[in-house]
This record gives sequence, structure tokens and C-alpha cells, in this order.
Amino acid sequence: MKLSELLTGLEYISNRDMDQLKECEIDNICYDSRKARKNGIFVAIKGETVDGHKYVDSAYQKGCRAFVVNDNMDLAEDAIMIIVDDSRNCLSHISANFFGNPSKELKVIGVTGTKGKTTITNYLKSVLTKSGLNTGVIGTNGVFYNDYEGKTINTTPESYELHKTIREMVDAGVKCVAMEVSSGGLMMERVNHVDFDIGIYTNLSPDHIGPKEHPTFEDYRDCKSRLFSLCRHGIINIDDDHASYMIDKATCDIETFSIKKPSDYRAEDISLTRTKTSLGVDFKYIRDGQASQTHIASPGEFSVYNALAVIATANYLGIDKDKMLSALATAQVDGRVEVIPSIPDITVVLDYAHNGVSLENVLETLLKYKPRRLICVFGSIGGRSVLRRKELGDVAAKLCDISILTTDNPDDEDPMNIINDIEESFVDSKCQVLKIVDRSQAILKGIEIAQPGDMVIVAGKGHEKYQIIHGERVFYDEKAEVLKAIEIVKDRQDS
Repeated sequence: MKLSELLTGLEYISNRDMDQLKECEIDNICYDSRKARKNGIFVAIKGETVDGHKYVDSAYQKGCRAFVVNDNMDLAEDAIMIIVDDSRNCLSHISANFFGNPSKELKVIGVTGTKGKTTITNYLKSVLTKSGLNTGVIGTNGVFYNDYEGKTINTTPESYELHKTIREMVDAGVKCVAMEVSSGGLMMERVNHVDFDIGIYTNLSPDHIGPKEHPTFEDYRDCKSRLFSLCRHGIINIDDDHASYMIDKATCDIETFSIKKPSDYRAEDISLTRTKTSLGVDFKYIRDGQASQTHIASPGEFSVYNALAVIATANYLGIDKDKMLSALATAQVDGRVEVIPSIPDITVVLDYAHNGVSLENVLETLLKYKPRRLICVFGSIGGRSVLRRKELGDVAAKLCDISILTTDNPDDEDPMNIINDIEESFVDSKCQVLKIVDRSQAILKGIEIAQPGDMVIVAGKGHEKYQIIHGERVFYDEKAEVLKAIEIVKDRQDS
């Protein structure tokens, strides 16, 4: 692609005239100088800790001759300089152009909010694909479409990788993509040039607030709201306290869903269902005065909210209602309130809940199924605020019968120090506390001590297949460890 084509629609200043830009061939874009090569354009981004402008010379030495910068720089004579006000936005812009603006060639659904993004996007993939609309997913669990499965470093990939992925989906025959849109992705302008058909808002609670993320809750909320200036149609949970803020900021048309208030999509007659292998919910959803009986194979009130978002989306896209409801009844997501086949009369649940709000939601949900005892295995991430540990501990101390405190992505911290911080929440609690640093042994203990009627929840990792230790991702498959522990206990019972 000619550099002039790549820059189409972008405001910039250059040290070259248009004829020279038309002569420059570009076949790759990079923002990491280690990936720079001949015929490439290097985008220098000023980050929180690293300024890409310091690596312009490194990119030049590796063959790059075109550079996007924020300020005039002293470059080699044969270097082409593109000066822009915002290099992050420029990266998004030229990435979309480089891959032919692929988001315009399929339906794009963006889901934002503190909780529910992964579940809703995966539900959408399952429901829409089974209903005849071939759908892919981009999010926390990775990239999925057709038979392809790939990993993502971030919930919302950097703009270059994002547009590359969407192009690959389009070329593979995908007609729709459901993607998680994180606050970080919005703040870092990764989705600025994605053509969103639909934006979904789930809920908002304090999270991702700190030195490396959002400075304040207000900044976090504002970043979330940006999705609704990027999409044509918004679907918003009006039971959430911050829904009105999202609606006020929106430039798109809006539909709403609720289980408490008048709305475009409303759930009624909610009842919990439980079998030996599943936890679920039955309810009726009301649309234009018409009631439709619905079942979902996932527990709790929050699952109803997730289902309503999917129903509203499917209806907007013109999906057949009967096909949609049939597909929704069997939709499940790895590591999201996932019931693991276990020992008779003992329910074992795997969930990603890793902060106080999400843990409280899942524990309160499980308690509605009236377990004899609720046993929770969990820890907290290293390098984050002590407040997060306190919130997790406070919730478990209030709601659980037994808490087993263990390791969860300790990074550079001593896991026992983190465990001890969490333990402070249990001083005046009736909840029994066990401390086991080895996570696999903690899981085994939780299943060992479970009795008929008990529920065991292993929280914090869900789909994740790693532990973060000293900055490295060390392989760790939580589900495999849970299944292994179940087999060990079964073998002991049989012998």
C-alpha cells in the first residue's frame, strides 16, 4: 500500500510532499521497534512508562523509513516524518486503512461494562452462529471463529492486531464479531476506527483504578461511555446506577433491558433450576407486550441480565426468535460460573471472579440455590492495592462457611503476605479459614472437605491458564487441576 493511501482521512504534517508519499510503499506497521523492518512505518507512542520516540533510531536501523511522531524530530535525510497530534489515534486510523477497513464488511458488536463482557460475547457467538449468522469473538478468553482459536494479550487488542484479526475473520467467511471493549481499550484509543453496529452496556463498579490504569472512577466511567459515541445502536442495562450517564453521553439510538423497571426488554417470573450437573434459570422476557418463555444454563440474576442483552441484540439483527431461544438454552462459557462434573451431591463451580464485587455477585447467586455449606477457594493478585484484598476477604468472610486462601498471580510479592492481608477480614467472622499457598493443594482441600449438599467455588482464574510469577506467565490450567482433584477424592472414596 502506498503511504498516501495509508494516511487517507488523517490530519498530519509531513516533511515530504504528496507525490513523494505516493511513491513510498508500506507493507507493515509497527509500534514496537523490535518488529521494525524494511518498507515499514513505525508509530512512536508516548506510553505511561515508555516513550516510543526514543526508539525511532532503532526502527530506522532495522529498515523503517517512515515514522509517525507527535513532534518534529531530527531524523535521517531519507526518513519520512508524519507529525500528528495523537499517535495512538493515528495507529488506529492507519491500521484500519491498511487492512481495508474490515469492520465495515461485517456486523460488529461491542460489549463494555465491569462484569458480563466475556459471557455476553461468548453467548452471542453461540446463539448467533447456531441461528445462522456466523459469528466470531474477540476478548479475554482469546479469538475464536470457525475452527480457529487464538490468544490475546489484552481483552481488547491493540488497534493493529484488532484490525488484522477482523480482516482475517472477514476473509474466513465470518459475518459478525462480538468483541469485549475494555475501558483500557477505549482509553488507549484501540477501537477508534472500528465501525460498531451495536454497543452493549452491562454495569459499572469500581475496578481497574490505580497508577497503571484509571486515576479515578470518573475517568473509568467516562472511558466506558465512549463506546456509545462509536456505535449506531446502544443496548443498555437501565437497572445499573450509571446507565443514565451512558445514555446521556450516547450519540446513537438506545434500547434498554431490565428486570426491575419498564424497558424495551424486561424479564419476569424468574426461577432458579438445579440438577446434579447444572445450575440454571427460567424466566419470561417481555417485548412489546409479548411474553416468551426462556431458559439459560447459567445460574443467577446476573445471567438473566446477560441473556436479555443477547436477546435484544439478536432481535435487532433480525434473528429468528425460536432459533435464538433454543441456542440460548444451551449456551455456556468456560470459567464463568461453570459447573464441573463432580462427586454425587457436591457442586463444584469454576469462576473468574477476582474482585470484591464479582465475588459477591457469584457467592450470593450460589447461596440462592441453598447449599448446605459454601466453600470458597481464592486469592488475590500481587502488585495491586491492599483494598482489593480486603474487599475479597470481606465478601468471603460475610458469605462463606469455609474460605481457603491461596495463591493467585502473586507476581513479585510473597504469596503468604497477600494471604495474610486477606485473612485480616476474617477476625470477627464465623467463616472458617484455611491458608494453603499451593493453589492445587488448596483446590484439593476444598473438594476433600466437601460433604453432600455443599458447594465448592474455585474463584479468580476461570479460563486463565497461567499464574503470573515474577513477571512471567507460568502455565497453570485451573479446570484441569479441579478435575484432577475430583478424581483424587473419588479414588480415595472408592478404595
